[in-house]
Amino acid sequence: MLISVIIFCDPAHDNSGLELVEAYANQTLSHAQFEVIIADNCHRAEFENAVRHFNEARPSLNVRYVPLQVEGRAACLNAGILLAKAQVIAFLADDALPSPTALASHLNFHQENPHPLAAAVGPTLFRSPQRADGLRRWLEDSGTLFGVGMRTTYSMWPQSFFFTGNVSVKIKVFEQVGTFNTAFPWITWDDFEFGTRLIQSGGYSQLVTGALAWHEHYVTLAERTGAMRKGGHAAVIHDRIGPIVRPWQPMLDRAHRRRHELLQADDDRLPLWQRVPIFERTFDRAFLEGYEAELKGDRSDLEGLVAST
Repeated sequence: MLISVIIFCDPAHDNSGLELVEAYANQTLSHAQFEVIIADNCHRAEFENAVRHFNEARPSLNVRYVPLQVEGRAACLNAGILLAKAQVIAFLADDALPSPTALASHLNFHQENPHPLAAAVGPTLFRSPQRADGLRRWLEDSGTLFGVGMRTTYSMWPQSFFFTGNVSVKIKVFEQVGTFNTAFPWITWDDFEFGTRLIQSGGYSQLVTGALAWHEHYVTLAERTGAMRKGGHAAVIHDRIGPIVRPWQPMLDRAHRRRHELLQADDDRLPLWQRVPIFERTFDRAFLEGYEAELKGDRSDLEGLVAST
């Protein structure tokens, strides 16, 4: 076993479990060389049934469904790490469908790079039909969705970037950096906080284009606004931990300056360049409101919130 894949489940996602597991069955890497661990604390029967199907139909594929009684993505990932059998660990979202070369590319990176704290990031992209939607296209190209624009051609990749949507590390990294911080009770920013510790410890990330995954994620303005509100709450948790960096401060400053302005409703008939300021101000306001609510210890605004990774 050379690489273990840990997949966390998002209760807000509705993508196909069969399609996800099929993508792993179709890897160019031999089934004997990898395992897939689906760590699920939200009881997605779709994934449990898909694993059962492939265990019967394709027994050569090492895939496990692991139900968990824990709170938050960080706890799920930590549980998966304890179960992993390989020396290289890949984390992928449950809505990231790996291309056939993805796992081989992750593994090759680590076999060729002995640095113990190096992380391989795979591009995680919307397919072309999904990019017909202006909001999706702007989220992806501007870097607003993940923190970097993964379709950009980089002369120098931002090596401080880390996320758990499509990334791999050597298992020894957790001995030096620690595991994911369970202070974050949501699927929000726990990976960013881990990344800051990775960089502080001397690690870095590198984009590995062969590790491409397709992002099968529904997107609406309301859903993304909810994610930004949740991000505001998470930023306060970061502040209390004692963050190494605070990249959210400019967003808070902008939102403070404009907090008394009425937000304009989006209109998809407008050209994208006119919609972008609407997106930005809506997201900034939601982030500020979430931040201020968390400062007061009030999470009532998160009840029934539609927001996913």
